[in-house]
Formats: sequence, C-alpha cells, structure tokens
Amino acid sequence: MAATANTAVSLSESYYLRSFYKNNRDAATDSKRKEMSAGTLSQADAQALRTAVRKLRNFNYEEDTTDGANIYSSVSAFLETYNHALESSGGSGDYSLNRYAKQLKNLAKEYADELKDVGITVNSDGTLEKNENLLKAAKVTKIDKLFGKDAEFATKSSRYAKRINAIASDLIYTELTQTGTRINLSI
Repeated sequence: MAATANTAVSLSESYYLRSFYKNNRDAATDSKRKEMSAGTLSQADAQALRTAVRKLRNFNYEEDTTDGANIYSSVSAFLETYNHALESSGGSGDYSLNRYAKQLKNLAKEYADELKDVGITVNSDGTLEKNENLLKAAKVTKIDKLFGKDAEFATKSSRYAKRINAIASDLIYTELTQTGTRINLSI
C-alpha cells in the first residue's frame, strides 16, 4: 500500500521512521540503539532501509503531485535510516558487514552529484545530510531519479541492505549460540 498517495494528508518524518522500523521499533530511537547488539542493530537497520526504499518507490513523482510533503518526509526518514545502516554495519566489527558498509559509502559517493541536486550532501564518512530548504525545493522528478521505481540508487541501496540483513541474521545466531541461549527453530 502506498503511504497516503494522493490523499493530501502530510505525514511527518518521525511517522515514516517508525514505519520503516516496524520490525524493531527500538532501533529507531537513539537511547534504545545503545542497548542493542551489533547483529540485532544491523539487521533492524537493513530491514528498515529496504522498507524505506519500497515506500519511496510507491510515491507519485509527477510534477503536479499531491505527495510532495510526504515525499520530503519520507526521504528525510530514508536518510536517517541509511545513516543508521551505515553506522551499525560499519561499526559492528564483522568483516562482511564492514564490507557492505563500505559499499554503501561508495554508492553515496557515486551518486553525490545527483544527491546534491536535491539538497543531500554526502559527508566524508559516507553519511547523508539534508539541506532542508533545498530538499523541500527540489523538483520531484529529480527525487524520482534517485528513489522512484526505476532508480538505480534506491535499487542498489536495497540490494546492499538485503545482504547486510542476511549477514546480520547469521551474526545474531552466532551471538545467541555463544551466550548459551536456546533457540527453538521448529516450525
């Protein structure tokens, strides 16, 4: 279901952030993130990033869209989710997660000019930062080229997030088995 497409209802960035982190809402709040294991955090961020890409693809990016405010809020929440995924996978201490964090950084650098055109800056550490005024003023057709159905930036972001999710799942399993926690895997 597209998030409020063509309803003329504007939703906040925090709404979209909570929506992206629907599988693990604690990972969306800074205070709770500090309490989470590297694997759990990386998995939550990767799932949220994939959800963000799916939601962004569902918007109407026509020039006369009524989704403009929701596109802005959703892109802003995407940026936070992207930065969380970059931080958690890059700071996990796991070689494979670090490798995909590096690929996310390289992806941002590859699309730095296109991102800049819509008010998003790629920082030296690979994180993405919005210029609120420029992002709100950006033409939705330019945003579509980054986040719409056929957007390569969004596709690659989702692909890396999928790989991070898979590796994080293995990491969580290892974390649980090393602590002696019993897991019932029967269906």
